[in-house]
Parts: sequence; C-alpha cells; structure tokens
Amino acid sequence: MSRRRSRRPQRHRDPYQAREAKKYANPITSREFIIGVIDDHGAPLRFDDLAEALQLADPQQLDALSRRLNAMARDGQVVCNRRGGYCVVNHEDLIHGRVIGHPDGFGFLHPDEGGDDLFLSPREMRRLWHGDRIVARVTGVDRRGRREAGVVEVAEQCSPMAARC
Repeated sequence: MSRRRSRRPQRHRDPYQAREAKKYANPITSREFIIGVIDDHGAPLRFDDLAEALQLADPQQLDALSRRLNAMARDGQVVCNRRGGYCVVNHEDLIHGRVIGHPDGFGFLHPDEGGDDLFLSPREMRRLWHGDRIVARVTGVDRRGRREAGVVEVAEQCSPMAARC
C-alpha cells in the first residue's frame, strides 16, 4: 500500500511551530525547519526558492523570513553565497574565533574552543581588523608548519576607530 504525501504546506509540518507562535505575533518557520529544508534540497537555495518551498507569499511573511535568514547568517547557521543561495554551514569543518592582528600585516585566528592558533596570511588579513570574530576553515599548512586558515565569514566586525575590541 503506497502512502500519499501530505498536500499541506511545509511550514505547517514544522515541529517547532507552537514554540514560534508563542514568541511572535506573526510566527515564521523555525530555524531548525529552515535548515532541514535547505539540507533536503541538497544545494544552495535562493531566497525566492526557499520562500516557495515554505509556501510563503504574504509580504509580511517574506519580510520575516528575510530577517530570520539574516539572523541565521549572523549566528553562523547558514551562509549566503555570491549568487544569493543559502547554504547550511558544516560546523565540523569550520573554526570560530577571534583575530589577532600583527603590525607586519599577517595575523592569527585564536579558536574559541582553544588549541593552537591558525595563521592568517596578509591577503586574508586585508579585510580584517584585530579583534574581529570570524568563521574560517583550514586551508593548508604554511612553509613553517603552521595551519593556515581561510576566512569564510566575518561574524562580528571590530571597528578600527574603537579604543578596544
């Protein structure tokens, strides 16, 4: 006997819908469910495609989805690629930490979990400031045997004019 797939919109199958309804007057799909939809798709999803998959059409819902995705990107749960597609961050390969800048142009990433610092080349440091919080991945080993990092995302920008970050 074959099972028929439910024709209900995916947002109604969100297991965390009750929690979101308690928090917001106009509830939006939960972070966990959005991550599941992107994972199930298997490729980066553009905003319009994600809204269609969640069957959101109301301008208020689309605005709420946009704010939710921006918050998820800020928190390192998803990354928006250059083509505007949202991808789930594979946390096993990524390292979160704080940048330690050097006056000679290079720097180091001090991981939040502890352990050895990762080398940041002068090219990687061009868009970074001392004290920035970043998400990076190991790109290799430099000629001195240090692990090198490549910046995936700047999670928190430290202002160059701030006295202390």
